Amino acid sequence: MKKTIAVITVLTAMLSATAQERLSLDYCRQQAVKANKELLISNEKKTQAEAMRQMAFDQFLPKLTANGAALWSSRSVQLLSDQQQNNLSNMGTNITNGVLDRIGNGTISNYIANYLANTNLVHNISGRIDGVGQGLVDDLSTDTRAIYAGMVSVTQPIFMGGKLISLYKIASANAEVKDLEYDKAVEDLEIQVDEYYWRVVSVENKYRLAKDYCKLLDTLYHNVGEMVDAGVATRGDLLKVQVKLNEAQMSLTKAENGLALAKMALAQLCGMPIDSDFTVEDADLDNLPVLADTAIDMEQVYQKRTEMQMLQQAQIIGKEGVNVARSTFMPNIVANGGYLISNPNLLNGFEKEFGGMFYGGVMVNFPLAHPTSFHSMKLAKSKQREVEYQTEQAKELIKLQVTQVSQQRLVSMKNYLQAESSIQSAEENLRLAQAAFDEGVLGASDLMGAQTAWMKAFSEKIDAAIELKINDLYLNRALGEKQTSTVE
Repeated sequence: MKKTIAVITVLTAMLSATAQERLSLDYCRQQAVKANKELLISNEKKTQAEAMRQMAFDQFLPKLTANGAALWSSRSVQLLSDQQQNNLSNMGTNITNGVLDRIGNGTISNYIANYLANTNLVHNISGRIDGVGQGLVDDLSTDTRAIYAGMVSVTQPIFMGGKLISLYKIASANAEVKDLEYDKAVEDLEIQVDEYYWRVVSVENKYRLAKDYCKLLDTLYHNVGEMVDAGVATRGDLLKVQVKLNEAQMSLTKAENGLALAKMALAQLCGMPIDSDFTVEDADLDNLPVLADTAIDMEQVYQKRTEMQMLQQAQIIGKEGVNVARSTFMPNIVANGGYLISNPNLLNGFEKEFGGMFYGGVMVNFPLAHPTSFHSMKLAKSKQREVEYQTEQAKELIKLQVTQVSQQRLVSMKNYLQAESSIQSAEENLRLAQAAFDEGVLGASDLMGAQTAWMKAFSEKIDAAIELKINDLYLNRALGEKQTSTVE
């Protein structure tokens, strides 16, 4: 029965070990980039900036518009005034009255007057002329109580003072800035992922070390117990070992809890369930790659740093902003053409039919003077100088950062080399102490001292290795080196 339980226990442990997912640093970076909401927001800002760039480019293209209108009114448009209409409608009557007045005044001979009176010639002529006048009034009348009009026009900017080109360059630079902001956000996130990842590596190694230390003390406890039974050691010696073993087991429990918390933090950052059970590929600190010492070319660093690239785009924006302000002093030339249709037909005596015509022209607008233009130019030049000062300041801060991180890495490298040297001494001391204890020439307290020194040396090596790796990471970032991870 006991053998069966032992077999089941071993198989369960093997299955648990197999079920543990093994995560690489590159995989953690990819998952964090996919799960981070801030990066999703930043990506949308990239999309918006690209759309604005395309909108700025569209300003170079002709603009096609179509308009339609319908208007109803209670009265029609009159081409003749009321007095003119009355004069035309009574034109014959007015002439007849004039003739009759002259007859009455005697300006026409009696013979002619009698003839006109007997034949009614004057009245006949009057009626006919009135008819002609009324017909003319009717022909000049319009029915514009209902007007329908439509127009299709094309507008093409020819010269706008250079502002369209400058605005397009500004929009392109702004799109590039959004791309760089996204890249910087990715870099910041990957730095955080790396810190959490190496924290897991550190705590996992501390946990392994605590387990090994407990095994050493547990073996010592049993050996001293046998020595007490044999009468070659005292009960006090056994109690000292037991106290040390209890302390080591407590440290092991803390390391186990710390490892669980470190894994939870990494899992949350990578968008995985916080109770995910996994291990990391770089848990073996003996094979950690470190950054080689190389000469630093600050000009190349400035070119690689995302902050400097963003400032370069800001300089472009500042320069083109000055050009936009300068364009307010320059003329604007626009070509326009299209087709106009209306009902009543304006081209055929306001007939109730549709009629239209093509048209085209060029419009020139030349600004004379306005105080705002001068103030805008002053503002744009001030912003341009501000970016130049920011660029100079950024270079100074980057150079200071590179120097500081390089010094920190140099110190961490020395600490790591010192820790490796201490490990060799501690391992040799522990080996000699263990041999002396086995031969009975060394007490349990001295052996525990050698074990404690060995454990401390390994702990310091773990801290030094992680510190070196983190400083390598910070130096890489300060030098503007990009991570090699890719998001699938």
